[in-house]
Amino acid sequence: MSRHIESKDFQTAAETQVDVLFLGDMTRPGDSGLRLRQDILICDEIGLSCAVMHLPVEGAKPRVSNDLHRCVREGMASVLPQGAHVHARLAVVQSPGNLASPGTALEGVRADQVVLVVDQVPNAEQMGQWFHFAIGPMLWAPTNRWVRAGLSQLGMSVPLTPADWRPAAWPLAFDRSERRLDERLVVGRVSAPGAAQWPKSADEVRATYPFDETVDFHVLGSPPKSLKDKISATKSWIEHTPAHVAVERFLEPLDVIQYFPGAIAPEMPEAAIAAAMASGKIVVLPPYLRPHFGDGALYAEPEDAFAEVTRLFADPKALAEAQAAAAHHARFQFSPKVKGEQIRALIGPGKTRRRRRKPAQRKRVLFVPSNGVGMGHVTRLLALARRLPDGIAPIFATLSQSARIIESFGCAVQYLPSHKEIGTEIAPWDDWFRHELGQMIDRFDVDAVIYDGNNPTPGLIDATRAHGRARLGWVRRGMGGSVPSPYLDNARYCDLIIEPGEIAGELDTSPTALRRAEALLVDPIRLLDEAELLPRAEARARLDLDPEAPVVFLQLGGGSTRDIVALVDEILTQLRTFETLQVVVAEWGSGLASLPQWPNVRVLRGFPLSAYFNAFDFSIAAAGYNAYHEVISFGLPTVFLPNRAPSMDDQATRAEFAQDHGAGFVLPEDQMFHLRALAEVLMTEEARGVVRGNCQALRRPNGAQRAAAAISELVGAV
Repeated sequence: MSRHIESKDFQTAAETQVDVLFLGDMTRPGDSGLRLRQDILICDEIGLSCAVMHLPVEGAKPRVSNDLHRCVREGMASVLPQGAHVHARLAVVQSPGNLASPGTALEGVRADQVVLVVDQVPNAEQMGQWFHFAIGPMLWAPTNRWVRAGLSQLGMSVPLTPADWRPAAWPLAFDRSERRLDERLVVGRVSAPGAAQWPKSADEVRATYPFDETVDFHVLGSPPKSLKDKISATKSWIEHTPAHVAVERFLEPLDVIQYFPGAIAPEMPEAAIAAAMASGKIVVLPPYLRPHFGDGALYAEPEDAFAEVTRLFADPKALAEAQAAAAHHARFQFSPKVKGEQIRALIGPGKTRRRRRKPAQRKRVLFVPSNGVGMGHVTRLLALARRLPDGIAPIFATLSQSARIIESFGCAVQYLPSHKEIGTEIAPWDDWFRHELGQMIDRFDVDAVIYDGNNPTPGLIDATRAHGRARLGWVRRGMGGSVPSPYLDNARYCDLIIEPGEIAGELDTSPTALRRAEALLVDPIRLLDEAELLPRAEARARLDLDPEAPVVFLQLGGGSTRDIVALVDEILTQLRTFETLQVVVAEWGSGLASLPQWPNVRVLRGFPLSAYFNAFDFSIAAAGYNAYHEVISFGLPTVFLPNRAPSMDDQATRAEFAQDHGAGFVLPEDQMFHLRALAEVLMTEEARGVVRGNCQALRRPNGAQRAAAAISELVGAV
């Protein structure tokens, strides 16, 4: 019944030569994908070339696993199509019990040695299909002692590998589980699909896993629907779709992994457990798994598991000892060196054919500004991008119509329309956004995604977490408005949160003010430094302004939440009595429409507008983040007309803070009749001098450089 081909029998001229060929379902997410990645990493470390070939499975699968995708992007494995002619020194068939008959997929494949990695005891039908994989001398490699015992009882003539096929593990490259005593405990669970992976009843699930609102419980691999419907999960129960997150990314924020299956010998998430232990995380398992995982884990009966975790985390010394023990024992239980020797022994002697790796390249950061009312999100990210070191290339995926402005700063950019732009609900748009952003992350092989906006949607989170090494940062402006973001808790998935400082920050009562401990607070971020502003004479000459007559600058925002044209009309009516006053109106690059041409009024288009500030004597402005901090930092006396729309940031509080400190004036829109008097005051140099002095007292350094340095640290470019 067995069929195998000796290597010497034939060799096709177009045959691909590879050291190790991995065969199997390359779309399986979760622990299976991580186990495959760990095997490829081992081969890469010991100098073996690798290739992968996807084999037929029952049902359609959407895409290759995230962990394998990363291996291919990083040049550690090549992809071969079904039917390719290939000779491998070692062919490794992953989880053959999940595969359909390979049919003609292996007709062009031959191997010096074949290993079937068996993670569950097969039935008779499965075993019959396994002999289709006899493209060379075959061994069965059980993944644990229970599978080995089951295979031995079958009495088949196929030999077993001397040692089980266990994962090799390294500490996570980026571990986010370091926590303060006042932070919430984060517990997680990883498993393959199937009822056997879970306790049998909802009562058992509730007794085993934390349902305390003070603990976050993350689940990768949901329970069966019949069980899930009975669990009544709380808000702290957070489920993750395996196809949307790489396992290592799922593990990073966890303090604890609990794994209590319903069956004695299921397909265990051993690769995830190994990676967690190697990173010094606490792993809690049922006692019968002690012979398999050794002394590095904590063992308890299901109903006692979380109590043991609580006790351990209440004792810092005992916790540190347990974490050190986990990492120590993982080095022996899941030794990369031992796994490398196992693969070497199967390969046999001979010259390796190490695959050519991709050359080193600049780090790449993908900036994602959301679709705001004005240019605030884009401006802040440009401020960071232009201050990155030469070793980092900035790329933009903008949700606002600002591509030309971004290109003018020398950055590659792609426009992804927001859900508001295309007139659709956010849920279907977000799924599309996840796909498009993921494509960009892959195409540019980015090291980090930096988002500036109020709403980090699941699409943003999943696109980043599914693509391996790309870190996620959030530039999260404070002083939010009366409508809080429904996505604020997604901060838990961010590797870096930068909060741009606020001059009026002491008055911030928004939801983010209560979470400031999770953010890096920097000084207010500005696009330009003062030395970059045009001198007064040059700025006036470029704008074709009278060099001697006074000038007022109107910058009232993008116009999506209030009627800018009507507001300018009213302002011009109030200023009509000042015959020598020259008026310049800003037109936002991302505005909804072009402004009309008023008599004797200049419209300033372009970017950045602050470069012309020295041309003006005073301004009338909204109190959005950028305009507010620019006029105060650059000493431009201003009458603030805060936009009080519910969806906007707290512009009124900013403006009132400036007025309370003599650094500006507040004018509500329903009191425009006061503008004439305020303008009369600001037409005098003495008054402007007082305001400029008070602005100087409030001014703080530009925080853009510190924020850019934090991004450099995040991607390892320092």
